[in-house]
Amino acid sequence: MKIGLIQGSGDEAGLHIQLSPGWKFYWRTPGEGGVPAQFDWTASRNVARVDVAWPAPRRIIIGKTELYGYGGELVLPLQVERQEAGKPYGLDLMLEYGVCKDICILRNDRLVLRSQETPASENLILLAKWRARVPQPAAQAGLQLVSHRLKPDRLVVTLQSQVPLQNPDLFVEGSPDSWFGRPEVNLGVNGQEVRFELPAGYPPDKANQPLRLTLVDRNMQAELVLPP
Repeated sequence: MKIGLIQGSGDEAGLHIQLSPGWKFYWRTPGEGGVPAQFDWTASRNVARVDVAWPAPRRIIIGKTELYGYGGELVLPLQVERQEAGKPYGLDLMLEYGVCKDICILRNDRLVLRSQETPASENLILLAKWRARVPQPAAQAGLQLVSHRLKPDRLVVTLQSQVPLQNPDLFVEGSPDSWFGRPEVNLGVNGQEVRFELPAGYPPDKANQPLRLTLVDRNMQAELVLPP
């Protein structure tokens, strides 16, 4: 496994991860028993904040456990906000994260990057490739909510798409103590309307929390927030 920070253009950088065959890295919401990555940028120089973008995940089955994440190669695009504009910055990241194969292990790595005026062209290509896999806002992707209903043990969501869908999947994120399973998918004849029904579990006092939906299809990655 190789992991490191790469320079992009301007205030963009990336976390570049190259996994050994069979190993997986978790999405921001990792699924059953997964461990979300923790980013500590406090040792960075001339950095007010760093926003981490997450490309759309896929479902990963290990034994009887379903995880959400990535295999092979991955780049998480990073957007840096400098404390003082026009001055160089330096990223100094303490990253705590999990990776899994037959078992899952925790790792802690320190990763350092000093900003450069001329980033390597291969880094720019990598960042553009993975930035294109980050879900767009639903309206920008031509996706809109038709209806949703949250029951004590089920979530039902109907979406409409301007672009015909082919094999859509839906990932749902709520409060840390809630969970949502694999959806049953009912795709309309023309592919422009889809109904998802997911098993759900959440404490009664969290029923009014907003939910973030990530739709993944071959030609679309889109994100929207369900109102409480």
